[in-house]
Amino acid sequence: MCTTILLLLVFSPGTAEETTIHVIDVGTGDAVLVETAGTCTLIDAGPDRNTTAAYLTGHNITALDLFLVTSMDPGKTGGILEVMNRTVVYDYRDTGTGQVYPYYGRVLEKIENESIPHSSLAVGDIMSIGNDASIEVVPVNQTGMGYDEAVLKITVGNVSMLLLSQNGSPDISLPDPIQILRVPDHGSREAYDAGFIHRLKPEVAVISVGRIGKGPNKATVMGLEAVGAEVFQTDIRGTILITTDGEKYTTGSTRTSPAGSISLISVIETRPPG
Repeated sequence: MCTTILLLLVFSPGTAEETTIHVIDVGTGDAVLVETAGTCTLIDAGPDRNTTAAYLTGHNITALDLFLVTSMDPGKTGGILEVMNRTVVYDYRDTGTGQVYPYYGRVLEKIENESIPHSSLAVGDIMSIGNDASIEVVPVNQTGMGYDEAVLKITVGNVSMLLLSQNGSPDISLPDPIQILRVPDHGSREAYDAGFIHRLKPEVAVISVGRIGKGPNKATVMGLEAVGAEVFQTDIRGTILITTDGEKYTTGSTRTSPAGSISLISVIETRPPG
């Protein structure tokens, strides 16, 4: 179902089929594309109407096997309808908390008109994608008011990525190591919790942030680097890529030119997890 342009990040023959995670450069917002074994999963749709949909179009992606929206934050929902306009969505899931937002009615109307399967993300759900990859809705001790964020963990073999959004120190139990972290709240000081980061000790930290504004907090970046994380910012590098065969992973980045073409900017070392 998923068609894409092949980027020049290749493992040696004999390894398992690779999975590529794109942390799409959408500015100060969130959109993550997971490609594995011929399937495409989109997690969130960025803050504006066209950026995420244009990225999918630029990669010749015309269908999404799974479309997940992890909260009703505007930084995740602005592009939902345009993504649905440009792709065939086979399964759509969100937090089930959108009823208080006026635009959500248009999303529901689109889902109904196109008979798109629609369900809520439930804590503990594990969604298999491709052959060796899965996405888990991580159980969180939801204390306080107004918490509607689904915390997701992408796992490919022995490599895992945790997607945090708003809460910098969620009360979660992670029995297995996390190599890659999507930093919460676009790297703000308020969302950064030093104790949580020291417990997690990610090898790679990705900050999705726009070029307009002050960027991530310097203390947050320094704190991540202090625990040994290599920090990737979308405002500096563009879309961040993590490609893995489940045993090792490669980090790199791409930028999309005004004409829509994709260019490879950098490839960092390949490393095993742990």
